[in-house]
Amino acid sequence: MNYLRSDSESEMQNELKTAPLKEKDRERFFDFLGKDEVRHIFTIYDLRHVSDKTRIWVATEGRRIFGYIFEFDKRIVHTRGTVGSVNRLLPYITLDELTFVIEPSHLTLVEQSFEPLEPTDATSKGKITKYLVMKAEARSFKPIIRHKVKKLGQDDLEEVLRNFGEEWEKRVRDALERGMAYSAYDADAPVAIATVTETTDRIAFIRGVHTLPPFRDKGLASSTVSALVKDALRQKKEPVLWGAEDNLPARRVYEKVGFKETKHVLFGFKARRRLN
Repeated sequence: MNYLRSDSESEMQNELKTAPLKEKDRERFFDFLGKDEVRHIFTIYDLRHVSDKTRIWVATEGRRIFGYIFEFDKRIVHTRGTVGSVNRLLPYITLDELTFVIEPSHLTLVEQSFEPLEPTDATSKGKITKYLVMKAEARSFKPIIRHKVKKLGQDDLEEVLRNFGEEWEKRVRDALERGMAYSAYDADAPVAIATVTETTDRIAFIRGVHTLPPFRDKGLASSTVSALVKDALRQKKEPVLWGAEDNLPARRVYEKVGFKETKHVLFGFKARRRLN
């Protein structure tokens, strides 16, 4: 059963109810999210694993779910669902400065109350990043591994810190707790990294793909991502990532190894509440 209906249908009935997600409704909400894990990957993961930092408000009519707003760590807000449902849910957000990850149809509505300040991906033109949600499948995967690659473990953190710095050492440490990390090597030194940071029963979400500047354009990112995808597929998980539309070098890597665009597109940006 499809829980989402059109805005016109919900507005005709005008019976949408909005409320914080209650414990007794979690199972039904997870059933809804599970119908499209690619779309709802962060909601599923954070609600299961860091629920103490997660707040969710849901718009319903009877037992049907029309949309929700998801706030993480009092700094990131995701919106999903019909425009009518998001319109009713936005007043629950009291943050003045935050990062939005929204569906394109919500942009006009969100901009009425919040001013976009900068994109979430530095390669983006303008103040909003357009993400193409991409997925690799076993039948389309074309691994390109032309370098030494290694699955990273705790023993590699010191070397990662030395080569990439504190920020990347923390990212890899987090990935080792939540998922996995791979690195490609040049002269026995790690120079490219790719991580899986969030997983569900079906999805392995890839982010943190980075090659040190002196080693770019040598295919190291392709080798690293290929090894990571190969491992995820071996674990029977679908590798998913968000490719910033304007980050053409990264998208070329993803497409080269077999990632395909899904039907999902998201907008990401840092924002500030407009003054009345």
